[in-house]
Amino acid sequence: MDESRKQFLEWFGEEFESINNSEELHVQAIKMIAWQSWVKSRAAIEIKWPSHGIDASGGTYHRRDDMRKELSAAGVKVKE
Repeated sequence: MDESRKQFLEWFGEEFESINNSEELHVQAIKMIAWQSWVKSRAAIEIKWPSHGIDASGGTYHRRDDMRKELSAAGVKVKE
């Protein structure tokens, strides 16, 4: 199971604990719609990666502050 699916199931189980394990068709349809909404919302996230520079060893680097700004602007929570 991918990480996104695990996160969804954890959230859904916490938010809708009383219906989460129901086998009723209408409840399963609601869960399916919620899952598709989750997938589409994550697919809509698009980040413009900051331009990169060259470090002393010839490798590339990205400015951490620029990446944080881009992620935050897209509504992605950045863990400290």
